[in-house]
Amino acid sequence: MVLGSGIGGSTVAAILARQGVSVGIVDAARHPRFALGESTIGETSFLLRLLAARWGVPELAQVSTSGGIREHASRRCGIKTNFGFVYHREGVEHDPYEVTQCSVSEGPFGPESHLMRADIDKYLFDAAVRYGAVAREGVRVRAIDCSDALVRVELDSDEVFTADYVVDATGRTSVLADRFGLRDEPCRLRTDSRTIFTHMRGVRPFDSVEESSGQPNLWHEGTLHHLFDGGWLWVIPFDNHGGSESDLVSVGLSLDTRRFPKAEGVTPEQEWARFLSRYPAIARQFGGAEPAFPWISTGRTQFSSRQTVGDRWVLMSHAAGAVDALFSRGMANTMAVIEAFVPRYLDARRDRDFSAERFAYLETLNQNILENNDRLIAGSYIAFRDFDLWRAWSKMWYLAWNLGVIRIAGTYYRYLETGDDGLFDRLHAGPVPGSFAPDLPAAQVQFEACYEVMEQVAQGSLDPSAAVTRLAYLLGDGEASPSPLNLHDVLRRWHDGSMETQRLIYQWGRTAGPAALQQYFEYDRATIPVAAQKVLTA
Repeated sequence: MVLGSGIGGSTVAAILARQGVSVGIVDAARHPRFALGESTIGETSFLLRLLAARWGVPELAQVSTSGGIREHASRRCGIKTNFGFVYHREGVEHDPYEVTQCSVSEGPFGPESHLMRADIDKYLFDAAVRYGAVAREGVRVRAIDCSDALVRVELDSDEVFTADYVVDATGRTSVLADRFGLRDEPCRLRTDSRTIFTHMRGVRPFDSVEESSGQPNLWHEGTLHHLFDGGWLWVIPFDNHGGSESDLVSVGLSLDTRRFPKAEGVTPEQEWARFLSRYPAIARQFGGAEPAFPWISTGRTQFSSRQTVGDRWVLMSHAAGAVDALFSRGMANTMAVIEAFVPRYLDARRDRDFSAERFAYLETLNQNILENNDRLIAGSYIAFRDFDLWRAWSKMWYLAWNLGVIRIAGTYYRYLETGDDGLFDRLHAGPVPGSFAPDLPAAQVQFEACYEVMEQVAQGSLDPSAAVTRLAYLLGDGEASPSPLNLHDVLRRWHDGSMETQRLIYQWGRTAGPAALQQYFEYDRATIPVAAQKVLTA
């Protein structure tokens, strides 16, 4: 039984139904419906391709590329050629050179995507139903009981389902978290932010607002993050290429609640207007823009769970906890947990053993994903107080991003060559599951050391300029650096996440990097265009 039919629940249901498992999928809402989590990254897209290839669900591959989405699923999605970051200071004009941009457009699969989730979620939900999942929409779970023998799910419609296992993909409103009292109270995470968001029409491309700073891609062709001391603003256009039939842009303002507590009696519309009044360049971008639906204002975005696995049940990543939309990691985390869960469930089903111990790896994975993403984002909110500090800290994110996708892409290409299911085991054999580089404990040590620097800044024991120097040292910028990854040459030649830097990281991974990383380059380079053709014509 799968609770929740968003992108995570529908993906699990489609895979299991495709494998001949009798699957029920229940959701209190109906498709199509709004959902956040609209910007893909390489880890998301490669995990979708990997899951499609391993389990024979081509629909997952079809939504992993912008071309596949347009052909099969939706013409209302955007493209993403870059991660763009533009830094602002309150009350003054933006300095056009206080920017960073990381390109993501090269490769055989084309650019990443901005997903109109109403369309993509429905497409995958419909796929799950076609493969045999029994679906119930618009009905709530009234009661759920897990015994030694089975799971009993009673719906508000008086219908009762029994199952051998339940997957909770209901997100913040998790049925199982409520049933078993799983939430940490208070939330244990370091990040403490809130959000107001909507879809808008009439948003001007930022490229038309001010002169170019020489970035390789147009801001409007990527996911744009406006950064400022105390928070950030996302701008995710669905209207940024000729094939799109949408005129919408997703907009969300995320604020550190310790700097910007939610004020009584202030509407989201008023808060938005006050925000625009403080940042002239952003105000010009949104001059004349109108929301497509009323602004939604949240309380604290973060939540966490003391336990995510039990006898006959598991919480998917987005039901286990959440941090912040910065860096677009939510869908990647969800797909990583699904990739680990499915083979373990199928083995448990074969052995008729659904004990929590059987799924203990999922507990470790869920909790480590949450902790590592929390530190990455908490460090970013600290870094937002100073552009140079942000630029230095963002190198840690950029390195983590590249190390993460290397493992998945390499495994995918090698699997296409060999068809060897055993290759997937290495994704879970590393000593630090749920980290950004599970096979490289040294990378986790490096990450934790960098985060300690950011905590010292937050505590006032280290000023931002000294922290920049310290971060550069820890990340390998200098021959005397203690960097365990020996990335001196790469990081010295760094220029804001350019494709040249990406190429250097990949070259290092193939040649000078640790053996644990080099194994992911053991594939014929000719596999890549073959893989792309298979995905794009599926």
